[in-house]
Amino acid sequence: MSDQLVSPQDTYGRLMCEASDSRRKRSLEAINEACRLLHERHSSDFSYKTIITLGKDRGLPVPGEKSIVNPTGEHYRELIQAWKLASLRARGGQTKADPNNWIEYIEDPVLRMNFSLLAKELRALKAKEAIKAKHSGAPIILGSATGQAVSIQPRFNDAELSALKAAIDPTTLSLVGLSIGSRGEVADARKF
Repeated sequence: MSDQLVSPQDTYGRLMCEASDSRRKRSLEAINEACRLLHERHSSDFSYKTIITLGKDRGLPVPGEKSIVNPTGEHYRELIQAWKLASLRARGGQTKADPNNWIEYIEDPVLRMNFSLLAKELRALKAKEAIKAKHSGAPIILGSATGQAVSIQPRFNDAELSALKAAIDPTTLSLVGLSIGSRGEVADARKF
């Protein structure tokens, strides 16, 4: 895959002439059509997942991500790269900074896929932690249903949180002969 200034149509024509079987030709047609649609939409996302999703949504016989990433999928990657470069040229090279853009430049397809999966997992974990942080300030209600209730917002440090977690940990409770009951209460394990 080279970054030469060759149009995607020229690349597509050359790859179609080089294709030896009808299955590869169908896959190249599908990828070319999906990339063309992305280019018309002025999209900057020419990731394999986006191309495959768009192709499947349109009913095109696009190959799977493994087929594109494998060494035998070099022709698919070359066509996608040609469309990506054409899209960059059309927009004047102005793109939104993608923090994981460096992953696309990894030559080894296995490493590239591993790094992209790790980056995806990291984004998911960060999103999960952000949601947890947003909901960690839930109020604690002290009092009975008939009496007056007082609502407080807990502000615990890490040591206090770990102590509270250890206090209700089933493993820790079982060491001292206690267990958690059906309603969440701490009870003597011998009475169950």
